[in-house]
Amino acid sequence: MSARFINFVARSLFLVAALVFAAGTGLGQSLDYAITHVTVVNPGSERPQLDRTIVVSGRTITAVVPSKDFKPTTSLRLIDAQGKFVIPGLWDMHMHFRDAGRDLKMDVAYGVLGLRDMGDVAKEVFPLRDAIAQGKQTGPKIVACGPIVDGPDSWSNPKFTVSVKSADEARAVVQSLKEQRADCVKVYDGLSRDSYFAIIDEAKKLGVPVVGHLPSAIGVREASQAGQRSLEHGAALAGGSTAEAAYIQRRLDPSAFQEALRTKNFTLIPAKIASDETMMLDHFSQKVADETYSLLARNGTFITPTLVTQRALTFPDDLIKEDDSRMRYVSSEELNWWKPENGMLTRYRTPEYITMRKREYDLLLTEVHRAQTMGVHLLAGTDITIPFTYPGFSLHDELALFVKAGLSPSQALETATTNPALLLGLSKEWGHIALGFGANFVLLNADPLMDIANTKNIYAVVLSGEFLDRTHLDTMLREAEVSRDSSKAWSASGQGYFIGKLWGEDLATFPRSPIQHDLTEMAKIFSSGEHSQVRSGVSSITSLRDGPFEGCTSWESGPL
Repeated sequence: MSARFINFVARSLFLVAALVFAAGTGLGQSLDYAITHVTVVNPGSERPQLDRTIVVSGRTITAVVPSKDFKPTTSLRLIDAQGKFVIPGLWDMHMHFRDAGRDLKMDVAYGVLGLRDMGDVAKEVFPLRDAIAQGKQTGPKIVACGPIVDGPDSWSNPKFTVSVKSADEARAVVQSLKEQRADCVKVYDGLSRDSYFAIIDEAKKLGVPVVGHLPSAIGVREASQAGQRSLEHGAALAGGSTAEAAYIQRRLDPSAFQEALRTKNFTLIPAKIASDETMMLDHFSQKVADETYSLLARNGTFITPTLVTQRALTFPDDLIKEDDSRMRYVSSEELNWWKPENGMLTRYRTPEYITMRKREYDLLLTEVHRAQTMGVHLLAGTDITIPFTYPGFSLHDELALFVKAGLSPSQALETATTNPALLLGLSKEWGHIALGFGANFVLLNADPLMDIANTKNIYAVVLSGEFLDRTHLDTMLREAEVSRDSSKAWSASGQGYFIGKLWGEDLATFPRSPIQHDLTEMAKIFSSGEHSQVRSGVSSITSLRDGPFEGCTSWESGPL
């Protein structure tokens, strides 16, 4: 089967699934209406507004008034919300599509009404974004970067990755993304210093924000000073280590990787990672970290820690044993990929690596709260496509982890409402329930300020002015369930099989050069058969049948 045909099928499935969602959900009544006797929770405000009436006309909130002052007209449909609470629509600020049709339903049903897509195929995600914005399709508002921009021989999925080898190429990519109306430029681990700073410079000229990973060759403070608007995952931790410079140099040492390739002793890879990360952790200084957080706050650099992803990569053995009802939204093939014994890094973990990951996760929880107290704006993101993450659902898990880290429920809600609006320049449309704001909000059966878990207790959702009741939302969720025989369709679509990287975030501790050739050769050794693809020095592996990793079905997919 030709690669061209497979790509055609993938694009077709992506768009068809999304269009089916648009046609099949059936929106609620579009008449103007008033939601009466509701408690309004605007994150960041001093106190909730009790017994309010919200009037919605078209896609806009046209009044928020005390219910005692509300004078209904015959043209308004009245919805009694006595005992209910309302919060602004939630944003997932770091996600990718597994399957557009399914994902959009799950997001809307769980009140996630805004998405920042951090890497997908431009010809798929930009038309989807535009169709929703133009009212031609139902779904959350999408802000999309399009393809990831990385250095040569990237291990990100080649379907949505552009590799650049020079500053000139980097500038040309930014110009192209601007022409395609990309909302942001996402940078990745393997960019050289010259390419990275060229992207930053060109993006500033063209008015496009730069977001994404912290490239291996760049320090945390350098990225903030350069103007990168958001740092994803746990990248900021290195900025608190007195050994950051040495840490960067160690990450550029390919000797352990090369020895693992030569001897086929692949435990050397997690052992090397554990050694490097432990060195960084051993030299962690709260004083240095606080100085870094103060700088990030002054520069307006946001952090998206994706705590649910860090938890999934730290505790896969525990999560796979849980009887999680949400697994009915995951195909059998994908569930098999999630098993620790089927992931490259999880299979070859060392005790030191396991200890390091738990130690790093604990520190991340502590430092997320510390950064917030120092004025850093945090963003809620899930990195959907990572094992044990679920569209819509996992955003609520992220909020709960923020509270576990020490944020108040109101502060946690800010990470998914007011902070995204601030970063995206949407503070006059999103993030509050007030006159003139867009009618995108979530009605809850219980107070989220008393218990953040109440954000999951959803009574109804208002999306672009359309009132979707509980029955409607339940129908959407039933339609999103995956039958156990649907794994082939999921695999063919390619949505979410983001395993083109070798060991994901952890192998990102190694440089692209001088081990680029070794990466490609390693992929050739580890993969075979019709499900492997090696092209232009980039590996995209979906099945590993032979060689030293016989029996494994996937690379462990780290944060994208």
